[in-house]
Amino acid sequence: MRKQISYIAPGQTAKSLILIYLTFSVPIVLLAVVVAFFRYGEIPLGTVFSALIFNALIGFVLLWIACHAYNWVASRFGGIEIVLSDLPEEV
Repeated sequence: MRKQISYIAPGQTAKSLILIYLTFSVPIVLLAVVVAFFRYGEIPLGTVFSALIFNALIGFVLLWIACHAYNWVASRFGGIEIVLSDLPEEV
């Protein structure tokens, strides 16, 4: 069965994807904090938190814009097509 994604809700999609994005970026930021501690002998907590917040805000805005761009393209040229199939009974 072929289906087409014709609309993506920008707010909900950006919110859920930014949360997924942050789960991957937090460990990277923590690694940077450890490196900064060994290199400079201090942990710049204000910089760390502001970088995470700034990163999340910019990411949210860019994802929101990307969803609107996808919706525009999908309304004019068609959306992403996917093929769905039923699972076998053993699963």
